[in-house]
Amino acid sequence: MRGVERGKAVGGVRGLRAVEAGYVCVVAGLAVVGAARGSAAAYVISILLTLPLGVVATVLIYGGYAALKGVGGLWASTTTGDGGDAGWLSAGSAALNVTVLIAAALGNVLLLELGARRRTAARARRAVPPATRS
Repeated sequence: MRGVERGKAVGGVRGLRAVEAGYVCVVAGLAVVGAARGSAAAYVISILLTLPLGVVATVLIYGGYAALKGVGGLWASTTTGDGGDAGWLSAGSAALNVTVLIAAALGNVLLLELGARRRTAARARRAVPPATRS
């Protein structure tokens, strides 16, 4: 099992995994609340929590909505009689928003792990005396 040595957590990896999973769940929960209630505040909070990849997520959300509306509009009406978004467009954009925000949170977790590995490798290189380096 990764991060476990003889039944003990190495460097607190077990606790870190729980925090990472909790972070992704919080972002996912906020995104789902934003989608279900149409709450801009929940979306904004989830985007802020996913920074730095939240910037990319925002671009993908707006671009994805435009693509859904443009391509889907070729076959179906994009508005209802009262001028609101069609049901298929609302559902599709909500699903896109949730998916993109969860992907951004997972991407942030991967970036964090990559940074931690690089720091650990740099410390290990500094700890080796120069005469024994290859």
